[in-house]
Amino acid sequence: MPKQITLQDIKSIPHDTLADLVYMQIDDNDTLYDKVEKLLLKGDPIAVLKSINKDIASIKRGRKFIDYHASFEFADRVENIVDDIDMLITDEKEAAFLYKELILTDANVHARADDSSGSIQMAYGRAQEGWHGCLGVLSEEEIYSDIMQMLVCEGFGLRDVYSEEVPASVLTRIYNETYAKLENVSIEDFEYSDEIQSMKMCAHYLKSPTLYIKASELESKEWREHNIIDFAKEYKYADDAQGVVDMLAHITSIDNYRANDFYELQIWAYEVLGKQMDVTLAYKYWYESTKSPEILKKYLDRLEGVMREKVKQEALQDAKKLSFASALYFFYSLDEVDMAGEYIEERQHNLETGYIYKDELKKLANWLKTSYPQEAILLYRDSCERSLATTQSKNYPSAIKALKACVKIEVDNDTLSWYIMDNMAYMETLINTHKRKSKFVELFFKAFGEV
Repeated sequence: MPKQITLQDIKSIPHDTLADLVYMQIDDNDTLYDKVEKLLLKGDPIAVLKSINKDIASIKRGRKFIDYHASFEFADRVENIVDDIDMLITDEKEAAFLYKELILTDANVHARADDSSGSIQMAYGRAQEGWHGCLGVLSEEEIYSDIMQMLVCEGFGLRDVYSEEVPASVLTRIYNETYAKLENVSIEDFEYSDEIQSMKMCAHYLKSPTLYIKASELESKEWREHNIIDFAKEYKYADDAQGVVDMLAHITSIDNYRANDFYELQIWAYEVLGKQMDVTLAYKYWYESTKSPEILKKYLDRLEGVMREKVKQEALQDAKKLSFASALYFFYSLDEVDMAGEYIEERQHNLETGYIYKDELKKLANWLKTSYPQEAILLYRDSCERSLATTQSKNYPSAIKALKACVKIEVDNDTLSWYIMDNMAYMETLINTHKRKSKFVELFFKAFGEV
């Protein structure tokens, strides 16, 4: 890997040498040319401002469709403007204005671009970050005016204009004005979704779960499970641990789909409140809900002695009732190689490696092969046979790869007491079974010769 060149490295190069290098490259690099051109204008603030405004106007006037491949270059173009504002504009009010003008070009751009990579969106995100960084020099009225201009990207929803830097008075004003507008309106479908989301964001940065809930109830007075989870997250953001506990108490039976959010919130709150027994119980219920080995390990870390061993053994026995792939992952996560080996041996004629990704299978086999080489081979053989169960020849190289892994494991071990068929006999049976698959036969004899 080449050495990373740092800013300090570049500063150590003599000025004249750098100047020669830039001069030699400048005619072949449009971006470098533009950067140097603007740096030469730095002593003339009016000229710099005019140049950047010209770049923004060029984007605003654009009508040409930006395809996927061109989107990366266009994103660079937006980011170059952001860099120019950051480096060359010393008046932060002017910078805030330029960032806003650049941000307001995004609706036109999104409407004519294939930005499936997200690169253009991220470039505009940098412009929004730049505007947030200038809020310290703007009056509250100016911030309010800018937000109202930039709030909605027509056809694409809300822009990311709210942050902790926005003054509370501005957030409160926007919330109250929007609420007054919607309070007596019949809200149907998504007609006012942008306005309600704006209110929620104001409430979020005001750290007011009460206002957040009030905004949400404009859409529906009924609290569903996902609403309660969202409300609890707002209490957490407001550092109100008891509020989190009280909110989650409205959920009597948690859906497995939301179990992680529910228990993460609950455990955070109990930790803050110093309720260690409740933390332990939350991990217990979280594990029972998800059967996740990662959660089990956290639960076990809170137990000791006989109780810890009892819970662990019960969990390992329960794991045998899971799917084949889930059970093996469970044993692997807890480093229970003996149980994994026994589990595979017991099911040697009914393995289900089809649900295990190739990289995961290799990881499991490498974990097993020192203590349980036969079981590692059985996993590879099952994977091989599944690759051959189709007529799609693109799967055959992976079958050969699995067989090579089997041979390597056998070579590295004493096979005298093995209960499985040796590789030579197994491969002879395999090639006879699939002799009509000419592509596989060709790959097989190329890899192993005659068996």
